[in-house]
Amino acid sequence: MSLIKGATRWVLFLAARGEPETRHILDLAYGLYCLEAAGIPQANIAIYIDGNDRQLTSQLLGSGTSNTYVIKSTNDFFSDQQQNSHENLVMFVTGHGSIDGIDALNPIRPYPLLKSVKDSPNLVQAVLYLGQCHAGIFNYIGAGRSNVDTKKPDPNVIIIGATSLHESLSASTNEQLGSNPVSWMANVFLLHLFKWISAPVDVDGDGRTTVIDSFKYAGAMANGVNKNVKMHTFHQSFDLRMKCASAEQNHKTQQTLASEIALKAAHAQYFNAMNVGHIHQESWILNAIPAQSIEF
Repeated sequence: MSLIKGATRWVLFLAARGEPETRHILDLAYGLYCLEAAGIPQANIAIYIDGNDRQLTSQLLGSGTSNTYVIKSTNDFFSDQQQNSHENLVMFVTGHGSIDGIDALNPIRPYPLLKSVKDSPNLVQAVLYLGQCHAGIFNYIGAGRSNVDTKKPDPNVIIIGATSLHESLSASTNEQLGSNPVSWMANVFLLHLFKWISAPVDVDGDGRTTVIDSFKYAGAMANGVNKNVKMHTFHQSFDLRMKCASAEQNHKTQQTLASEIALKAAHAQYFNAMNVGHIHQESWILNAIPAQSIEF
């Protein structure tokens, strides 16, 4: 049985220390739109987003759906998994990340997340798509099936990361969510992953659309965007460097608050352009063998 037609719980997940960024909520709004477009029932979709402004979060998510969803905090995910009744779990994570894990009031580290999934009753297999920066710290852990406890078969967990031990790439996009055009700085790996789910492509040509196809498609498309962004910012950096030089000279001459603010702004623009040029993004997959047979 495929993930879409089977007993699958689809989780959209955004942890945050305080209020989540609008762009990250819109990542999930687009994901929600694509999940519904793929024919996934509302009852099988669960949404976990931190923050106190629930009205704004609901409004932003509403750009991708006409349905009303209960939005829980990310802490609720772990307690809900203890009551799991689904055979499959597919989870999409956006937001910030670091060497400490997924950014939250109490950062979510790899083993606690994996243990929560592994300990879920009735679960047979899970696919975790991680879009946050430094997602590679979730790699190289025991995600495969161990079968140590014969009374409870150990679920297979496939973990897929947008990037390894680097920042994750976001880029400006404009997407149609139903009749609504929406623009935001999207996580490019998750963006193309959601596009693939709404219209799956058999990348490896085996006659099936599987988890491994989703990984290959989203990774290749994200790297294409990464290359184009780097080419654009490389050319842009020359103009920005000249702007910095002009602002530096102007501040030496004027020594005013306005000239100082302009100088700092010019330096920030130049630094941001140079930073993008040095981002290395390469997607990865842990436990790839079962991913070749799990169909969407």
